[in-house]
Amino acid sequence: MYVKRTLKPIALALSLLSLGACQHTNVGEPSLGDTIARNSVQMVRLPFEVMIEEDGTASLSNVSKTAINNFLTSSEVTYADVLMLDGPTASPNRIAAIESYIRETGLVYAGTSVLGAEPQNGAVMLYIERYVVTTPRCGEWLPEYSNNSRNNDSPFYGCANTANLGLMVANPRDLISGQSAGNTTAAAVGAIYTPSPKEKGPSMTLSMEGLTAPTTAPSTGNR
Repeated sequence: MYVKRTLKPIALALSLLSLGACQHTNVGEPSLGDTIARNSVQMVRLPFEVMIEEDGTASLSNVSKTAINNFLTSSEVTYADVLMLDGPTASPNRIAAIESYIRETGLVYAGTSVLGAEPQNGAVMLYIERYVVTTPRCGEWLPEYSNNSRNNDSPFYGCANTANLGLMVANPRDLISGQSAGNTTAAAVGAIYTPSPKEKGPSMTLSMEGLTAPTTAPSTGNR
């Protein structure tokens, strides 16, 4: 008789424990095992060594300009990239000459910085700094093994939108920190509904001075 009475509380406790394990506490949070899709953004630097000129001058020769152009073209440099120089043993005039040529190309120049191994014998290292985005792997619609009575989001929900954003963004760095130059969506929409005033074109004034109205109306009868 004592054994039968003690088995009932144990069975009740086990049933309540199993019921609590099957429920989620929060609706908006993913359950254990769900994957949150994110774009991965990494910064990379592409180096190029600008050798000293054969005559020892600080100005850039046509050979050096061609070598720099080939490096920029093969690296498919864009406006989103940032160019930097590292040349602690080079003369300031040499750095200024390379900087001037970079600015002539219309690319973004971010100055000098200590990057990588120190260039030797007066050479200057030219770096292309860019951000590369890796989109998440979508399409893995795993079955829901747990109890989803609270209707939580399925695994990889919204993955396609996240991947499309990573593929469409012009500068992957904006996914880390957006630009604050005033070019916001609100400013763009405001420019549509509140356009800036345009300059008026040349005006023309008509003068009626010297013109007199006819005293009698012209005859309209038949002759």
